[in-house]
Amino acid sequence: MDYADKAEQLFKNGLNCAQAVSGAFSDLYPGISREIALNLASPFGGGFARKRQLCGAVSGMGIVYGMTLGTHTVDEKMDTYEKSARMTDLFAERYGSIICSELLEKTPEDTLTPRESALSEQDKQAYHWPCIDYVRGAAQLAEQYLSGLGIIK
Repeated sequence: MDYADKAEQLFKNGLNCAQAVSGAFSDLYPGISREIALNLASPFGGGFARKRQLCGAVSGMGIVYGMTLGTHTVDEKMDTYEKSARMTDLFAERYGSIICSELLEKTPEDTLTPRESALSEQDKQAYHWPCIDYVRGAAQLAEQYLSGLGIIK
């Protein structure tokens, strides 16, 4: 199972987009459990707190970047921004935006989001919410980026 498949499964089990993407890569986070990674990503669903701003799948890519390649010094900050922006730009090129409301063509006031709990097996087959595509795409982009840097073999 590749990272996109893992992310999709986590999403179908009821996690938000950021949790699904970042959770799929949790095996790469030294000393951090999957539960901690999922807790960290929990507010980033629905464009952060369902406000329909930055796409949760993009936020998940940022968490993956930070957990595997992130920095913590002022001197390294600009390098981190530049490198993580590359993944974001690739997402925007693929999907046309990084803004949740634009991707879903919904307003911040529209409370409809992917369900708040896991999907039944029947619902998994009929589920057409576009976030699955964004979750898979973000995981693919993160995997390609990390593979290019030798983080993933």
